[in-house]
Amino acid sequence: MSGLALLADYVRKSSSADLPAHQRAHLRRHIADAGVALVAGANSPEGASLLALGEGGDWTEAPATAAGVIRSTEVDDIHLGSCTTPTSVAMPAALLIGAQPSPEQAEDAIRIGVELMVRLGLAIHGPQVLYKGVWPTCFATPLGVAAVAARLWGLDHDATVNALSMALMVSSGRTGRFQGTPTGRWVLLKCAVQNGLRAAYAARNGYKGDATLLDGEWLKNAQGLDADLSLLTSGLDASMSLPGLGAKPFSTARQALSPTLALIDLLDGGLAVERIQSIRVFVPPAYVHMISQPIDRHSRSSGYVSVRFQMALAALRREGLWDLDRSLLMKDDALHDFAARITVEADPELQKAYPSRWQGRIEVTTNDGVIARSVENAHGDAANPLQNDEMEKKAVALLAPALGEPQARATWATGAQAFDSIASLERFTQMLQAQLTSAR
Repeated sequence: MSGLALLADYVRKSSSADLPAHQRAHLRRHIADAGVALVAGANSPEGASLLALGEGGDWTEAPATAAGVIRSTEVDDIHLGSCTTPTSVAMPAALLIGAQPSPEQAEDAIRIGVELMVRLGLAIHGPQVLYKGVWPTCFATPLGVAAVAARLWGLDHDATVNALSMALMVSSGRTGRFQGTPTGRWVLLKCAVQNGLRAAYAARNGYKGDATLLDGEWLKNAQGLDADLSLLTSGLDASMSLPGLGAKPFSTARQALSPTLALIDLLDGGLAVERIQSIRVFVPPAYVHMISQPIDRHSRSSGYVSVRFQMALAALRREGLWDLDRSLLMKDDALHDFAARITVEADPELQKAYPSRWQGRIEVTTNDGVIARSVENAHGDAANPLQNDEMEKKAVALLAPALGEPQARATWATGAQAFDSIASLERFTQMLQAQLTSAR
C-alpha cells in the first residue's frame, strides 16, 4: 500500500476512543489552551490587526485567521521533536469550517490533524531544518488541515488520498527572517491553512492528485528535504504526537524558555535581583544565534524571542511575561539595562539531548559568588506538563487584564468543558467565532 494510502486509511478510520484516557485528556487541555490563546490574541494589537486584514465571504477565512491569531500569541503548544505547533492549526480547522461536528467527530478530526502535522515535522527533521529557512509548522499545516477537512466531510479513500496529495504539493514553509511589527509570519500561516482546506475541497469535488507522491524521492527532489518517511506512515495505531505535546507557561519562543525558568527558580528561591551582577546563559548550539540577537525596541517579536529580554522581564516585570503586546515594555530602559548584563553562549553538551529536550543552563554572578541552575525539562514540556489548575492560572494571567478575572476563568472553563456534550462544544465554537468579529 502506498504511503498516501496508509495515511488516508488512518484519516478515515482512526478513533480517539482507542487512545489511553490520559492522552485524550491531555489533548483536550491543549484544545482549551488554544481557545484561550485565540481570545488573548484577539485582544492584542497584533492579533486585532490580523483579524482586520481578513476578507469577508471566503469560507476559509475564519479557520485560517484564527490559526494565525493563536500562533501570534506565542503561548500555544509545541511538540519539541517535530518543532511544530499543531493544535493552533488543527483546532480552528475542525471547529470553524462550518461542519458542525459532534464532540466525538471534532476530537477525532483535531487529533488526526495534530498527528499528521507532528509526523510530517518529525519526518523532515523539523528542529534541524528550522534553522535552514523551513518553518516546520507552516510546512506541515496544509497536510494537517486537509486531513481534518477530509475526516469531517467523510471523504472516501480515493478522495482523501487526493486531498492529502494536493496538500503536500502546496506545502512550502520556506521563510526569511521577519522583522518589525506586525509580522507577515502569521499571514503565511493563514495562507498555509487556506491551501490545505482548498486542497481538500478540490478533492471533495473530484480533482485528482498524485497517489504515489510519498513513494519516491519527491520530498527530496521537489522540496530539498531528506525525509524519513517511516516516521510519517509507520505505527499509525499509536500516537507519536500526544506523548510529546507540551504547553508554554507564558508568551515566549520555546528556545528562550528554559534559561528564563532557571532564573525564575533562583529568584523564587530567594535570590535578590539587586545582588545580580551578570548572567551567563548556555543553550544548545542549534539555536544560540536565534535567541541572542540584539533586542529591537520597535519589534514585538524581539520581546519574546530574545532570552535576555525574557529574563529581564522575569527579574523586573514578571507580569510582562503574559503581556502579548510588549510595546511599552520594549521602551523600558531598566529592562534593557538588566538585559545588557546577560551573555548567551553555545554549550555542545546541551546539544546531545536536542531535540528531545531543549535545555538551558545559567550561571549568575552575585556579590557573593556564582550560582548555577539548569532546566532539562521546562515546566510545560510533555515530561513536566502543566496541570489543569496551572492552565487555568495561565488563562487568568493572559486574559484578566482585558476581560477581568471572572470572564477569564469562564473562558477557560468553556474550553475545558468543550467535549462534555453537543451543547458545550457549541458554546466553545461560538466563543471562537465571536473573536473573529472583535476587530471588525
